[in-house]
Amino acid sequence: MSCHRRAPILASTLATASLSLEPAHSLFQQRKQGELEQSAQVTSPAAGVTFQASLSYEKCFDAVNNFLKRAGHEIETANKDGGSIVTAMEITGRYTQTGTRIRVTMIKDSNTQTSVRVAVTTQKRKKLLATEAWSNPKVDDSHTSKIAADLEEAFKNI
Repeated sequence: MSCHRRAPILASTLATASLSLEPAHSLFQQRKQGELEQSAQVTSPAAGVTFQASLSYEKCFDAVNNFLKRAGHEIETANKDGGSIVTAMEITGRYTQTGTRIRVTMIKDSNTQTSVRVAVTTQKRKKLLATEAWSNPKVDDSHTSKIAADLEEAFKNI
């Protein structure tokens, strides 16, 4: 068989192969996008700093919400019934990125006492040719202690 007769057969075979790979490629892209979105979701860390506030639950919730807003943090979710406030992820870096998020959980102990748990988490990812998924959140103990101390000080002024 001459080379001229093989060319159309080879071209049609390559075209068929590329068409059959197209759905697999789009499924891969969809799965990768889903992993990226899932890695950026809010997760509840087990660690953090816990302290008692001598405030009612409602006053404590409002004070934490106002404190975070005044500090320049954007609130992603604030659930008064569930007792949690989560800030939006603050991303720093260009190619190696670090995302920081603050999560404050409140539990009503009595009409005048509220338990407050603060956790500042950090996540990392690479953003080169393709954006990788965020790593698992890790609690930043020094930043958590600082935010908890600032919150306790803010509660004293109320």
